[in-house]
Amino acid sequence: MELTTLSFLWLFAAAAVYFDLRYRKVPNRLILCALSGGVIISAVGGWSNLGYGLLGLIMGMLLLLPAFVLHMVGGGDVKTLAVIGLLVGPHLLWCSFLLGATVGGMLALAVLAARYLPRISSSSGSKGRPLRSKAGAWTLPYAGILSVCAAIYVHLSSTLG
Repeated sequence: MELTTLSFLWLFAAAAVYFDLRYRKVPNRLILCALSGGVIISAVGGWSNLGYGLLGLIMGMLLLLPAFVLHMVGGGDVKTLAVIGLLVGPHLLWCSFLLGATVGGMLALAVLAARYLPRISSSSGSKGRPLRSKAGAWTLPYAGILSVCAAIYVHLSSTLG
């Protein structure tokens, strides 16, 4: 993978993590800028490279669309995976999606454990009650997880082989 594409992917991942952690959403402006930059980077590589990127974009959108319809992920997560697909293509998209889903699943289990396991507190007297919070406080920044996992996977695959 080219250094330009990899650098652009890392830049997008950093921005996606920031917005997803801070605001729990990925702004459409970021997605549009990333799509524009991704199309330009792909087009510089020729028609076949652009077609490969657009196939990755469609595949990325279709991978998370069922989860979006079932309200399991947000629209920003779907659009983020589409941008990742545009930048890395279908083959690397699939592998980085599996890595992101695995990491996201492990983090979700940790969040569930923290949420439902009894709170250990000797002073409050609430021993044995599940830990509760406001709605939305236990969501995962999945767009950030997907983009960082994609950047790590693509970086490792380009340096190792």
